[in-house]
Amino acid sequence: MTTGVDNWGPTTGVRTQFSLICHYLQAREIMIRTITIIGFLMLGVIFNSYADDSDRIDRLEKKVQELNLRISKLESLLRESSENKVLVPSHEGWKSVHNWRKLATDMSASDVQKILGEPQRVDGGNLATWYYGNGGTVMFFNGRVNRWMEPRE
Repeated sequence: MTTGVDNWGPTTGVRTQFSLICHYLQAREIMIRTITIIGFLMLGVIFNSYADDSDRIDRLEKKVQELNLRISKLESLLRESSENKVLVPSHEGWKSVHNWRKLATDMSASDVQKILGEPQRVDGGNLATWYYGNGGTVMFFNGRVNRWMEPRE
């Protein structure tokens, strides 16, 4: 006979508690699995990025070695070319591009003359231009080098 009340007895509360504990344990197990999966995914991403960085570092180190080798070869060529330079007499210094590269702004006209020699032609006064046979020019302002144009090789 039913009285409108469920079968509540002394074990009904225990069953409810047991059911709640089971649900709690299931939810906890799902959460632990989810966290574990997320952890493994994060480790995969980290190791993948480490591998990418490692490959990138290896490529960069190889490139640095190649560049160092190229620099060594260029330095060797420069040393050889400076050892095999043809000496140009001081009055014909304008024939050597090396001498043109010794010029500096604010240099005096006499210093330029020592390096390049006598110009082929001179124009001007305070603002003067010296012309040399190879197309190079030196411009002076008040007796000091303002700028110059090296000859074309």
